[in-house]
Amino acid sequence: MKVFGKEVGKAIKFPPFIERFKGMVLPKSKSGNNELVTIPSTNISDGEAAFELSIALPGLDKKNVRIELQGNTLIISGEKEQSQEVRQRHWVRKEFVRNTFYRAFDVPLNADPERISAKMKNGLLQVTIAKKETKYKRILKVA
Repeated sequence: MKVFGKEVGKAIKFPPFIERFKGMVLPKSKSGNNELVTIPSTNISDGEAAFELSIALPGLDKKNVRIELQGNTLIISGEKEQSQEVRQRHWVRKEFVRNTFYRAFDVPLNADPERISAKMKNGLLQVTIAKKETKYKRILKVA
């Protein structure tokens, strides 16, 4: 069978427009049950000295967020459990809610993985990835 004009085999290379959605693949829940894993909205800017990610995580605290670098992939994930208890008459009802989120980004080649910082305020996570410093800039003249 052919997909995008290429024969489907064990290893498939998708066209670039599909590869851009790599960060949107949902992982399986660690607990093994069918809990919802959400993908938080993210703004990414390419500044002169650094890449900046702004990730919307309303209602979450920094203690609920995990940031890790695996190879060339920056993974931002976490979860928050909430429980609510209502006592009425002679019965008790408890409700548990687990919110899990996950987002993965390929770190650009000109980024410095040793200089990543993060801060969180009012449900907005700001991640800064500094760019590698270039030692020189050279302009070539075409002969």
